[in-house]
Amino acid sequence: MSKTTLRKAIKDFEAPELRELLIDVYTKSKEARELLDFFAEPDIEKKAETYRAQLTKEATRYTRRAYSPRIAKLRATIKKFKVFEPGSEAVADLMVHTMTALLSIGKDNWLRERLYVQIHKFVGETFDFLVENELVDDFMPRIRKSVGTLENFGMSTNPLKRIMEAEIKRIENVAH
Repeated sequence: MSKTTLRKAIKDFEAPELRELLIDVYTKSKEARELLDFFAEPDIEKKAETYRAQLTKEATRYTRRAYSPRIAKLRATIKKFKVFEPGSEAVADLMVHTMTALLSIGKDNWLRERLYVQIHKFVGETFDFLVENELVDDFMPRIRKSVGTLENFGMSTNPLKRIMEAEIKRIENVAH
């Protein structure tokens, strides 16, 4: 249903009918409940902390003796957070937090090749968001600190370190 169709359907509703409809939606939909609760008591820090915990849990997901975060779920969680219109800085903070959590799982361990590709794409999206919203300078010290924790594996270079160095170089070329 489109917004126009919905507007036409509720156009003739009286105030008590609209309240009843809102209560029905609130009781039947978890997403609507979360949004209406936030509308009633907007606390962006509390909401960001809730989402930060969800993102950390998913980014460090460990199954079958290997890390296996679901990058699509991480993106969906960040997209869901954007619904609350927290501002680009709060979204960037969550994205950088997620990126550093993903880097932490590859600090001491080899990951699946497919996961490196997905992480690279997520890192690129995060940097693009930072550039688009002119927040690179605000978050770069935090990102560099996280990259500094990545160690090489014996004689091999840590793939995440290569990914991050390539993305930082790309962003520096775009920014200048």
